[in-house]
Amino acid sequence: MKEGYLVDEPAPGKYLPADSAAKLPAAKFYLPNDLPPELDLSADVVRAHGRAMHSLGRLDGFLSEIEDPDTALGLFVFKEAEQSSQVEGTQVTVSDMLRKDADSKDVREARNYVRALQEAADELRESGHSREHLSNEDLKSLHESLMESGRTDDEDPRPGEYRDQYIWIEEDLDFGRQIRFVPPKPEIATGKMENFEEYMQSEGEYPDLIDIGVLHYQIETIHPFLDGNGRVGRLLIVLMLLAADILMHPLFYLSSYIRRNRHEYTDLLLAVSEENCWEDWLLFFLRGMREQADEAFSRAKLILDLRDRYEQRYRDARPSVRELIDAIFEEPVFTVSRAAELTDRSYPATNSAIDRLESDGIIRETTGKERYREFQAEEVLNVLNKSVAEIPSPGELISETNSETGP
Repeated sequence: MKEGYLVDEPAPGKYLPADSAAKLPAAKFYLPNDLPPELDLSADVVRAHGRAMHSLGRLDGFLSEIEDPDTALGLFVFKEAEQSSQVEGTQVTVSDMLRKDADSKDVREARNYVRALQEAADELRESGHSREHLSNEDLKSLHESLMESGRTDDEDPRPGEYRDQYIWIEEDLDFGRQIRFVPPKPEIATGKMENFEEYMQSEGEYPDLIDIGVLHYQIETIHPFLDGNGRVGRLLIVLMLLAADILMHPLFYLSSYIRRNRHEYTDLLLAVSEENCWEDWLLFFLRGMREQADEAFSRAKLILDLRDRYEQRYRDARPSVRELIDAIFEEPVFTVSRAAELTDRSYPATNSAIDRLESDGIIRETTGKERYREFQAEEVLNVLNKSVAEIPSPGELISETNSETGP
């Protein structure tokens, strides 16, 4: 946070003195301007926008060819929850969320994220994909779902309500901690969210993908809630992609890119506020949209190819085995009783199917116990957990597919 109250003109806001009676370890807060900002989209931004839209279009086209992609690739919602949770500094994994005996605050919070995204996407699908169908009440509902049983043994996060006090963001330095940024005081934040909703629901001043980057900056700058602002802001990116008909399914996870580039992400948000660095922020944001669309395409292709190989291998197996093969792509960490629920088979039939897949090395028992055994599908989880560097590019996978099907 810059010294004094001055910011570079024409920055999209200004610093104002904080109330002297407030228990705030800083003398000022940031007041963002109303939306939309005045942007001059450079040739670089226009090119980055085109590349991002190309990658998102390729992902959406691929997903549209899959029967019931929300079920076939539903683990992507867990991947977004995992990565969003890790942005907050936890080590929660997809496996943790699927394990029935895992019940830490961080795991509950990540599961809340999955539920919140799935419910919001379903509601948007029912009401129709349109920016008009997203509202501040939806954001409050998201927040309530996120915070309801997450970190509620800390200071009350007021689930589903705007904050009623100052908050501030700190950063670690070699010699201690210091205040990095102070969002607007609560009554101003509430008012700014009215303008936020108005712009979110409008046709927008810029292409939808640019508007999503602008709206994400604005909600992170306003910080309307006591806690969970980052998670709400990241959920909003996915919902805006759906509302703008850029994607038809919520199988996209920008949180992975933000986690990998967290310092650049926070530095650029602050640089917009203080130095009007919209171009740098938009280039960063659009690069992330392109990279994550490419990553989602490649992971989806790898998962579906793995499922096809398994289905071919077990095409003549008993129905319980074939159904269990389908189930491990929905929940790759499971108990015998959960597998019986997923396949709608008896416990003995499920046990027998599990024995077959375990002996074939498709699944592995992880507890070492005789009772309450838990299994995981190693190759399925491996596709989800591969580092970005290990994943082939979409171009490589498409070329490989064409060479296999060509003359």
